[in-house]
Amino acid sequence: MRTMNVDIQLRTIPIPLALLINTANAFMCDIYIDYGLTRVNVKDYDEMKMGLVTQNRNLLFNFDGEDELAAEGRIGMLFKP
Repeated sequence: MRTMNVDIQLRTIPIPLALLINTANAFMCDIYIDYGLTRVNVKDYDEMKMGLVTQNRNLLFNFDGEDELAAEGRIGMLFKP
């Protein structure tokens, strides 16, 4: 299992939700965003739409599975300024 903390306010243009979901779905590993006791599945549109909290500056991504390193790298690139 790998974790990555992302500062979403470094980018001037927000990432479209569909782009993030489609990118996550390209990988076999499970990808979640954690907010303390709440966990949102990045691959599930409904969970992302209802549960994604963008008021927080930082998102904690968790990757778990066979291609977690590749998924972490690709999603990390999406959030680069």
